[in-house]
Amino acid sequence: MDFTVYSNSLYAYHTVANAEFSGVLDKYQINGMYAYNQTTMATISSIYDYHLFIKYEDKIYMEVNGVGEIVIPFAELQKNKYWKHYYNLSLLLTTNKHSLIKDLEYNSNYYDPDIYEEIRFWSINTDFIDGSYDLKTKKVVENESNCYYRINPFNLVNMKYTSQKDLDIFMMRYAMRYEVRANVFDEKSVYYYNFVIEYCASLMEEELDELASIFEDKKNLVILAKLNDIEGMNGDVLRVIYSHLVSAEGDKIYKKIIDEISCSKNKNRLNCIAQIIKA
Repeated sequence: MDFTVYSNSLYAYHTVANAEFSGVLDKYQINGMYAYNQTTMATISSIYDYHLFIKYEDKIYMEVNGVGEIVIPFAELQKNKYWKHYYNLSLLLTTNKHSLIKDLEYNSNYYDPDIYEEIRFWSINTDFIDGSYDLKTKKVVENESNCYYRINPFNLVNMKYTSQKDLDIFMMRYAMRYEVRANVFDEKSVYYYNFVIEYCASLMEEELDELASIFEDKKNLVILAKLNDIEGMNGDVLRVIYSHLVSAEGDKIYKKIIDEISCSKNKNRLNCIAQIIKA
């Protein structure tokens, strides 16, 4: 895998151009009853389910809570309606699929006994699904890095495909999952797609609104640059007009440019416009 890395005292941030990392973490609130973690014997109020994926070339690694992990050709995953559903969902929930984070060993590495059975180091930033068993209360929670891989993701390059015997065992265990065994997967999958897509659409609307504001500020700054050519126009007048045209966020970006535009010595309109477009 080809990657770049940036690190600080706590984490190493990897950007891997030729691999994709994604996951679905599903958190269920337990209301009106109690459960125990088998490892710690502590009372818990939530339980978790997850599907984690690493795709490299035509090979894909999949890890499923309570089932295990496999390495298979990507085409095989596409043939399985359960795995394909969770993989597609993971792509929607994972903003940067080329980003990978390692908790450094001398840092307090990640261990949540309610989710994983062992200490883990490699994670991704993935929005997760939260709510109760009642589908009507489900929601997406933003920017949480709770998806941790059991393996070192870079080892996938040399990992062999899962043997047919081990794959059969994995599929047998997967068939014991409640949503498969109780035949509720089809209803659940449609519901999950609907509210995750609605969530993604709302994020896109926010981004479009932000872009619209940015372009509006750029347009107004270009107008100011043109006004600067008018005979008798001075910096004080330009600043007054600027204060009414540009948003508070835009002011942080363009203040230096408006200072240059309003400077009596700077009358190069084309140069000012180029700076505005570049900013």
